[in-house]
Amino acid sequence: MKQYKFILFFIVLGLFSTTSCTDLEENVLDEQLGADLVNNPANIESLINPPYGSLRRTIEWYDYWALQEVSSDEVIIPTRGTDWYDNGDWQQLHLHTWTADHGRMKNVWDALSQGVSRANTAIYYIGQFDQNAKTELYINEARFLRAYYMYLINDLFGQVPFREANELDFSVSPKVLNRKAAADYIISECKAIIPMLKTKAEVGSERVTKGAAQALLAKVYLNYMVYTGEAKWAEAKQYSDELINSGAYSVAGDYWAMFQKDVAEHPEFILRVPMDDKVDMGSGSVWINFTLHYSQTFGNINSLWNGPSTTKTFFDTWDQKNDARFYDNRNIAELGFNQGFMVGQQYGINGAPLKQRNGDPLVFVPEINLGSSPENAGVRVNKFAPNANTQRQFSSPNDVPIMRISDIYLVRAEAKFRSGDTQGALADINFIRSKRNAPGKTLPVLTAVTLDDILKERGFELYWEGLRRQDLVRFGKFTQAWQEKPVTAATKTLFPLPTSAIDVNENLVQNPGY
Repeated sequence: MKQYKFILFFIVLGLFSTTSCTDLEENVLDEQLGADLVNNPANIESLINPPYGSLRRTIEWYDYWALQEVSSDEVIIPTRGTDWYDNGDWQQLHLHTWTADHGRMKNVWDALSQGVSRANTAIYYIGQFDQNAKTELYINEARFLRAYYMYLINDLFGQVPFREANELDFSVSPKVLNRKAAADYIISECKAIIPMLKTKAEVGSERVTKGAAQALLAKVYLNYMVYTGEAKWAEAKQYSDELINSGAYSVAGDYWAMFQKDVAEHPEFILRVPMDDKVDMGSGSVWINFTLHYSQTFGNINSLWNGPSTTKTFFDTWDQKNDARFYDNRNIAELGFNQGFMVGQQYGINGAPLKQRNGDPLVFVPEINLGSSPENAGVRVNKFAPNANTQRQFSSPNDVPIMRISDIYLVRAEAKFRSGDTQGALADINFIRSKRNAPGKTLPVLTAVTLDDILKERGFELYWEGLRRQDLVRFGKFTQAWQEKPVTAATKTLFPLPTSAIDVNENLVQNPGY
């Protein structure tokens, strides 16, 4: 059964919203309400919930997820007639022709900066209470969340505005950490708090744990070469080893079990964002509505938007027969469609072939024209199983893992390979593949491994989970051509700082190429 403690953050988010989060400026709390809140230790959950609440912005398909996925070879959103043009936003993300005024840039910068701000607010005000085990734990959880949002900002934009929690003169613009300084700060914070955090067995994966901090360290060290020009493969392997050897997590034998509805705890999950369709949560994380065709209605789901697909470039890399991650049919009787990749003729729950709005058969095909595609263009992807009987079709019943142990095995494999241990890398890759056999099939193990094999395996395991852009950048492939995208400039590996952010912080300098 799900825990609802941190779902309650929606009640209190407004207390810590920011009107100018581009320079990390916290609002002054309502004088009476704010004083009651921050001076009463009984309200401690109302202080820690908002920085947790900002995690949801990292999984909403139209914000952070869009920057990481729609800019990559895993997701393409073609214009279909008058649908999905949206001022050219999705085409620009695919073609890498975005500018500093692209709407997604501002939204994501603001959302992640707000996460840092909320964490600082929690750290400061919880720190004013009499200190005990609970207050100290929450402060350290907030420190992790601050570091995590800084990591995302640094990865996307290459510089991070920052002030300490006790720097309360908001008339002064925050200092700006360059990419190396930000990475080093995140590393130092994670190392400092690990001894003081709880384990997954103690608090669950919806809370920050030792494992989450170890995972973040592994990820920062894996990308340290991109951020600084200096390799930290041994450190990436060290923290991957600590997680894998802890015994707290295990790779699933049933890949699709973790992506079913109403799944909370799962052996793979290191950190997850709790979701629920028993409350109104908005449409940012409804993974079915945004990709299915208008006619693929089922149960109480009748608003479908016929949007994102995967590219033929990515689709063609798959072993479609032997890899369990490509296709799963356990919910067809309830939904009419499979999980994984949806290609070919589509059917309703009653087994009848579906049609497009013009009466043609609804046959999903890999061929796409980015600027003008028919309704059936594009192979669709369904990673999370929806609830057909939901009373809130714009809320999600799927807790979303943002860190899981299979990723860490792949982090370790890559760190081993890049540091010369090709046999160790091969063993980790084949361990993951051994868990991913389709029913009645055997996914072949590799006899040797290359960097391309490791990147492909990351795609097979983690597709549509908000990681692809970062991976392509690290492997030197982000600016290469793929379906409907030409080769693009090296400067596109960083996004531009939003104009609105530069306008309010004179310490920010626009990234090269923009």
